[in-house]
Parts: sequence; structure tokens; C-alpha cells
Amino acid sequence: MGKLPLEGIKVADFCWVWTGPTTTKVLADFGATVVKIESKARPETWRIQPPFKDNIPGFNRGGIFNTINTGKYSVNINLAHPRGKELAKRLIAWADIVTENYAGGSMKEMGFGYEVCKEINPGVIMLSSSMMGQTGPWSILPGYGDLLSAISGVNEISGWPDHPPSEIGYYTDYVRRGSMP
Repeated sequence: MGKLPLEGIKVADFCWVWTGPTTTKVLADFGATVVKIESKARPETWRIQPPFKDNIPGFNRGGIFNTINTGKYSVNINLAHPRGKELAKRLIAWADIVTENYAGGSMKEMGFGYEVCKEINPGVIMLSSSMMGQTGPWSILPGYGDLLSAISGVNEISGWPDHPPSEIGYYTDYVRRGSMP
């Protein structure tokens, strides 16, 4: 088998839920080494949501989680603990790319904002896919695609004129642009 196009690229993946993990899954599918950084103190939403393998709930049995995180390594780090912060910094130093999709300013509050990442690793590329951006009045709000659909008016222009707006789900998770810090 030939070399994959992204072999040799290293990704420190702070993403969770839908868009971020799907993005980093594609990087892994094309050969990048992706390390998903998680915490059991605040598990990734899809880890604890059905469907579960054999209908048995469990931390590693979430069907959606396991589908959108194939090809990745995973590490459990308590980012609130000083030793956890040091481990995360070592991963940032190792990585070519750091990804996150928390509410705007969350990475900075945890001590891993863009400026800190650049100080740790001057060549790092940071992909921030915060739904409401890094600045502005709504930047502190976490978001899901179904919320953005409603806020942006996409729901209002979907469906039939003589019915209430349609709920179109997570469509906007896939069509929006992420923001850079």
C-alpha cells in the first residue's frame, strides 16, 4: 500500500461532539496521526449517548462516538490539574496542528489559547471551530448546528410556507466556517 497524503502530520485534537471530531477523522483517514485529548471528568457527549453496541451503555460503546473517531489515538487528561496541563503542553509541542471547537475563549481560559500554543510550538497551526467565533457578544456561547440553523434563519427558510419552520438538524455544522483566534 502506498503512502497516505497526510502521513507524518501530527494533530493534537481537543475537539468534541460532531464537526471537530469529523474533521479530525478525515485527517486521520488521510494518514495524519491524531491524538484525541479527553477527560473522564467531562466525557465527550457522544461517548455517553446511544446507540450503544449491543444496547449496553458504556464509556467505550457509543456508536456515533466510535464512528466519528476511527483512526485516532485517545488520551484521558484532566486539563484542570497542573500535571494534566503539562501533558497537554507536551502534546501541543509535538503537534503540527492543534484543533478545538469549544466556545470562544475556552482554550485561552484553560491556558492553551493561540498565543500560548505559538509560544510552545512556533510552527503550530491552530484550527478553532467555535460556532459563535472567538470574539463578539455571542462568542462565549457553546453551540450545536441545530442552534445555528435557528439563529441564522436557515430553519425559517426551510419547509413549507403554510407550516412552522422546519428543524433541519446539524446541517450547519457542515456548512459553516470555523474561526481562528
